[in-house]
Amino acid sequence: MLSILDFINNRKSSIRIAHRGGMALYPENTLEAFHFSVDKHNVEMLELDLQITKDDKVIVLHDDSIDRTTNGKGNVIDLSYEEISEFDAGYNFMDEKGECSFRDQGVIIPLFEEVLKQLPNTYLNIELKGNNPQLVEKVHLLITNYNAEDKIIIGSANYFQNKRVHKHFPNCGHYLSRPDLYLFLLVGYFGLLKKYWNNFLTIEAPIEYHGIPVYQTYLQAAKKIGKPLFIWGANDKDSIQKLSNDGVAGIMTDRPDLF
Repeated sequence: MLSILDFINNRKSSIRIAHRGGMALYPENTLEAFHFSVDKHNVEMLELDLQITKDDKVIVLHDDSIDRTTNGKGNVIDLSYEEISEFDAGYNFMDEKGECSFRDQGVIIPLFEEVLKQLPNTYLNIELKGNNPQLVEKVHLLITNYNAEDKIIIGSANYFQNKRVHKHFPNCGHYLSRPDLYLFLLVGYFGLLKKYWNNFLTIEAPIEYHGIPVYQTYLQAAKKIGKPLFIWGANDKDSIQKLSNDGVAGIMTDRPDLF
């Protein structure tokens, strides 16, 4: 398995990335979603989010609470993993037919460790949610224990959390925090601050931001700075095809079946 750097640099086409495991097709951020996207849709990378529980377990979850994605309620930081795992992570998911096809199928919010165990040959694109230093330390321990540093891109939208990520994960790939992403949009287009952008492996940006198209600006900025560009928000075939034609490094989609 190539290192994440070599994999990106030697790609023949846009890297296929399942956003939260393909959240339009499967219950987001679950092992079921991850396995289906890898085995059925041949994605090369999984995008996922990490949170920390009351008992310091690292779980795969986007929100600060379990309310939206399960039949339970409560903030993650106030619940133990034993409590969280009692709830159905497929309960609220509705498929394209409007059916709750994963309800009562044993889907739970997974531990990050299970992802590392079960998908050792899949590249991971990880966001650490929030600003909890303990999360960084626990994730660092897990990634080190599984010798997974060179297959991971990791970061946080939070600027201060992202600084911790850089310190703790020198051998992983890194992407921009949200403030850095705004800065890149403003000055990268003019080819400025190249030395600073060299601290990051990739630029990961949306197609649009609050309804404002930003993709083309990020595309031109990434070309001028010379950084691989990953784009999220492409959830229809035309958008995916355009990104592919434009030669972006990676495409994150909720619909990996469209690759």
